[in-house]
Amino acid sequence: MDTSPDNDATSAIMLERMPQQSEVVHPEDDWTGVISVTKRRRLQNRLNQRAYRRRKLERESAESRTSTEQSEQVHVVPGLVAQQDPGDQSQPLTRRGCRLEFSETRNELYQFARQAYQEYLLASPRPAALHTLIQLNVLNALGKNAAILGITIESLCQEDSLSPFNCQGPWGSWDSLPPALRPTTLQIAVRHHPWIDLFPLPQMRDNFLRALGSIDEEELNVDLVDVEEETPGGKPNLIVWGEPSDPGAWEATVPFLRKWGWVLRGCRETFDATNHWRETRGETRLVFETQ
Repeated sequence: MDTSPDNDATSAIMLERMPQQSEVVHPEDDWTGVISVTKRRRLQNRLNQRAYRRRKLERESAESRTSTEQSEQVHVVPGLVAQQDPGDQSQPLTRRGCRLEFSETRNELYQFARQAYQEYLLASPRPAALHTLIQLNVLNALGKNAAILGITIESLCQEDSLSPFNCQGPWGSWDSLPPALRPTTLQIAVRHHPWIDLFPLPQMRDNFLRALGSIDEEELNVDLVDVEEETPGGKPNLIVWGEPSDPGAWEATVPFLRKWGWVLRGCRETFDATNHWRETRGETRLVFETQ
């Protein structure tokens, strides 16, 4: 399928099912439907390591074919950015990044963001920096939504944290929240980690909740917020263009739709927003096939 801006035909995106079995070699590796959290995470880690080794071999093979070419490389530090100033030693935004040393990482990413903004003001932005900026912008958006919901960084970093919508005690009026961040009936009824609450897409949150136990949270986190070198063909991620609590500000990239499209089933506002931002850039509209 040709999705280039030069193609006059509309592009069709088939929202595939969950891809958790792509690295399964033996039946006992399949963690779909496994109830035990410990066993499920052990199987997920096994498949993640297998996928990492495969991607590493593919990357090394590609590099060997182009080793004689001279080109500039943009080096970025893998990791996440906290909501606080880089001098703050508190926990990072998401629990998946709690295993990293953040004082140095956050400072480097903070300096990167400042440099990128200065280049923007001077009308001399670097195209090579775009991928990293997209990831940082998603992190920033999720951090802002967490603050709106009163979700702390500490709770996001703890594996056993519970969504504030599941907790007993006074929470205040949910009507005071931005409409897209107000809890759905399923969010209130199903116990879950608060990371799900950060996305301003109610149907997407419900899709996550229905897939609990079968979704690979680690892999999704890497795709959405890990700042790393861009992969060939584009990284499956989201792009935030405006207010984080506004569904119309969130665009889904084609790689994200191909890999994680099932989480957007029923998210009409995301499909409309994606085509709006694509048309703004002069790109063709996508046709979403949800059946």
